[in-house]
Amino acid sequence: MNAVDIRLKALLLVLALVITIVLIVNFWPDEKAQQQTVVNEVSQKSKTIILFNNAVIDLRKHRFWQAIEGFRQVLKTAPTMPEAYVNIGFANLELKQYEQAKQAFNTALELRAGQINAYWGLAVSLEGLCDIPTAIGAMKTYVHLAKKNDPYLKKANAALWEWDQQKKAAELSGSNKMTCQPSSI
Repeated sequence: MNAVDIRLKALLLVLALVITIVLIVNFWPDEKAQQQTVVNEVSQKSKTIILFNNAVIDLRKHRFWQAIEGFRQVLKTAPTMPEAYVNIGFANLELKQYEQAKQAFNTALELRAGQINAYWGLAVSLEGLCDIPTAIGAMKTYVHLAKKNDPYLKKANAALWEWDQQKKAAELSGSNKMTCQPSSI
């Protein structure tokens, strides 16, 4: 009886070993499949770059609706790309769609808190929504993060000065409300 048990155990062990080897051989990723995965990833990144660049061209040529649609296509392939959200925000600013711009800039900042141009855009969109105190906060963040040679630093400081003057004028008039006149930052 003992001899039969040992042979049965040996047979089951060999069978388990054979099944394991077959499974490993069948499901082991071959080199060709790995190369195809890499090619697909590179192809997807290339497609995203092309879509992004085309949308930037639309934005620069003042085709704002096309640019927004182009950046939305980018987000289908790269949903966590803050630069696409920032550019959607700038296109919306040009269309004076301040609420949509604000949402786009906030999304970019949620994805990457250091996305400095999103603070600029957020400040401008908040100004368009007549939320000057919050616009000041966003622009101060931009100024804080900007490098000394940033070409927009002078404009940012000018906007802060203008908003500060509006705030002082409102305080002098005894009003808690600042007049809302979006500038051309």
